[in-house]
Amino acid sequence: ELVREQGTVLDAKVIYDRESGRSRGFGFVTYGSAEEVNNAISNLDGVDLDGRQIRVTVAESKPRRQF
Repeated sequence: ELVREQGTVLDAKVIYDRESGRSRGFGFVTYGSAEEVNNAISNLDGVDLDGRQIRVTVAESKPRRQF
């Protein structure tokens, strides 16, 4: 709900631990425009959510590891 207040959410994904099934404490949100992204960053970065300070930044893709 908190992220929806910042703009149109196209996709939202919470990352879970494969073994335990519990949330790893982070996720990703895709907004409809760069303006909405900037609103989310300026309005939500550092906000207290359920007793924890959240960090909101633009995600950067990392090259996939090869085994």
